Amino acid sequence: MDRSLSKTGFVNWLMLLIGGITVMVFARRSACATGELAVAFFGVATLMSLVSWFQMGLATREEAERLELEDLSRTRADSGLFAASAAEVSPARRAREQFDRWLTPAFTLLLLIGEGVGVWFFWKRLERPDDMAANASAAALSLAIFSAVAFVLFLLGRYSARLAQLEGSTLLRPSASALLLASLMAALAALASGLDWAGFPRWDRYIALGLTAVLALIAAETLVGLVFEIYRPRVQGRAVRLLYESRIIGLLGQSGGLFSTAAQALDYQFGFKVSDTWFYRYLEQYLSAFALVWTGILWLSSCVVVLEPAEQALLERFGIPVSGREVLEPGLHFKLPWPMEAAHRYNTRELRTFLIGAVPDPEMEKNRVLVWTRPHYKEEFNMLVASVEAATNPVVTGPGVTGEAAVPVNFLTVSVPVQYQIRNVREWGYQCADPEVLLQRIANSEVVRYLVSVDMDEIMSHGRLKAAHELQTRIQSQADAAKLGVDVVFVGLQDIHPPIGTKTVPVASSYEQVIGAISEMQAKIHEAEGYQLENLPLAGARAVARTNAAHAGAVQRIESAKGRRAQFPGQLKALAAAPKVYPVWAYLDALTNAIAPARKLVIGSTNTTEVVLLNLEEKVRSGLEDIAVDEPEKKK
Repeated sequence: MDRSLSKTGFVNWLMLLIGGITVMVFARRSACATGELAVAFFGVATLMSLVSWFQMGLATREEAERLELEDLSRTRADSGLFAASAAEVSPARRAREQFDRWLTPAFTLLLLIGEGVGVWFFWKRLERPDDMAANASAAALSLAIFSAVAFVLFLLGRYSARLAQLEGSTLLRPSASALLLASLMAALAALASGLDWAGFPRWDRYIALGLTAVLALIAAETLVGLVFEIYRPRVQGRAVRLLYESRIIGLLGQSGGLFSTAAQALDYQFGFKVSDTWFYRYLEQYLSAFALVWTGILWLSSCVVVLEPAEQALLERFGIPVSGREVLEPGLHFKLPWPMEAAHRYNTRELRTFLIGAVPDPEMEKNRVLVWTRPHYKEEFNMLVASVEAATNPVVTGPGVTGEAAVPVNFLTVSVPVQYQIRNVREWGYQCADPEVLLQRIANSEVVRYLVSVDMDEIMSHGRLKAAHELQTRIQSQADAAKLGVDVVFVGLQDIHPPIGTKTVPVASSYEQVIGAISEMQAKIHEAEGYQLENLPLAGARAVARTNAAHAGAVQRIESAKGRRAQFPGQLKALAAAPKVYPVWAYLDALTNAIAPARKLVIGSTNTTEVVLLNLEEKVRSGLEDIAVDEPEKKK
């Protein structure tokens, strides 16, 4: 191998090392997540370039040794025997073979472990966005440094890739691909820094997440390559692809790599040279132009903003509100393309909701049966609430109790839904970085302040509506003081109950038993009061009725006695006038009065053989049915 290729490989490795250190320093300084991900790719590229340069050195020594053996073979007569023995004892070739057999797989395995650790580390960091908050003040300098590194590495990478293609060097190719990959990563870091400087810090995290996925894909490719290497058939003299050389890195680093790979796949699939057709050549030649045109069209489409009837937008030019057009109303609007001008949309008619005191769980919300002893949300928070009973009875005494002050507060689990709408979109968008979080903290603070000032029994019963109105007024007042530009539409109190407690200390169930006993006592008291209200008037009425009945009986008996006394002189005169007739009449009159209600049977004949049947059953009622009707035969 030409020594110039080895020198080029060394320069590539050195430039990758310097570029990686530079990117790492400025990525840490500007807190650029994409820059830190780029450092991981720089590390992979630097190790690949180092091993590639070392292998080029072994190949150079082997080539020099081969030329020396050829020169020696020409000067000796027994060249065939000497050449064979020289090849067997060639130290450079043996060193290269041992390196390819043992050190290359070991290095690839270590590279795989490093890639896996990098994916895990950056994925965990990107799950917490606060740990990688961008520093906008240092973004401008980082943008310039990253762009310079990307430009230098791109020039060197293109030179190395072209040199490897002309010389047919498979050992210089990984180094060239690594340079181009590192150049691409530095360019992405420069893009992320530019977005941070322009006021779009979220894109830094999005690009970093994408690079993490690419690093995971490269790790998966390395793992598959190691597995295939175990089962690959070894053919003497057949050239194989370097184990640590990534095809994905080759596709990312070399613009023609994707087309060449696609051409080989199409040629193999269809059985003829698809890559030689005019359509493929045309596509390969003008695809970049098509991509550039469509990218330009997409970029120009950012000049048009269409707002729905319920939306408003804040228009900014390089992060500063546009004078006279700060707020865009619903409809069609035109602006400068991104990133010169950007429109931030807000739905000002949407009724937004958040919950204070609990973390909602969609699965638990499906259960419509709500009891105190079962959790209603994913997580419920206990809040302090005042206790008037404990405050009025500050000392607890009893058997075995020396006297302890009662705690004037209790714990209570409350979920408070708060609904609001955006009233002033400028205040909502510019007064604070995260107005929704600030509003939630204001609401949580006011709920805590209010609960410690009211009685527990009151807020759990008849004081809910009053508490809801008071909380709405307080939250609205604090939101207006903070200039959040919102209208608090509704504040509710729901699922108010004592804490559930634990298995050993079941607070909710114990409180439920106490409330049940109090309710049962109140029910019995009301039942007794109802019985009293029902029976006292009834007893008075019965007493009056009996008194009146007694008075009526007395009057009746007195008047009856007076009547009999008034009859007695007349009866004496009648007896004196008819001493025989009057006693008989009196007897018959008394008999008539005595037997008037009874049934009477009259038998007209005696000493006869006729059988008379008497129906002695009592009649249910008397009337027309009791009148006897004679048959025609009997009338005759």
